[in-house]
Amino acid sequence: MMASVTRDEDWQRDAELLARWREGDTEAGAELYDRHSATVYRMFRTKVPDQAEELMQQTFLALVEGRDKIREGTSVRAFVLSIARFKLIDQLRSLTKGRAFDAELESVAAVAPGPSTVLAKKREQRLLLEGLRRIPIEHQIALELHYWEGLKANEIAAVFGISHSAMRSRLSKARQLLEQAIVAFAASPEERDSTLGGLEAWAAQVRDLI
Repeated sequence: MMASVTRDEDWQRDAELLARWREGDTEAGAELYDRHSATVYRMFRTKVPDQAEELMQQTFLALVEGRDKIREGTSVRAFVLSIARFKLIDQLRSLTKGRAFDAELESVAAVAPGPSTVLAKKREQRLLLEGLRRIPIEHQIALELHYWEGLKANEIAAVFGISHSAMRSRLSKARQLLEQAIVAFAASPEERDSTLGGLEAWAAQVRDLI
């Protein structure tokens, strides 16, 4: 059986590919795209589905333009996801038509109302997606990176450019807000309890649908 790839090995592979890409190896650049494109796409798909493809292209174009700015020791994944996060927030800000906008306070449901639950096949999946859309955007991004991409608090902190302790606090608050949203929008106590009781399992299933 093939041994699973550790985080250190994964990080090292990205670093090797980046070095080769900087030297003109286009295949290395293509492999970096393949390694991170699905994660970037998921970030956009559940929030601005109609713009997901375009924003993904913008993100990787920015990576091409900024690849020489990635400092030694910086995670390529964190760099790419930080670009995607800024692209997403800029896109959502454009939808507010000039009014004040704060991604730490406003939800996707408030800024870009529309169906995201069409991806879901089960009621718990739909409730989870709706709950995520109802919490502040920055909290939604952090939770999705944790549940869907398996990132730890320190790895998500690198995407946001904040401290590990600050991200741990943000994740804790995000979970509380998500649970409150699920309670508020559940159609029945049974749906609420089933969703909350198997939150990580439902999140994994939703990830596979995106």
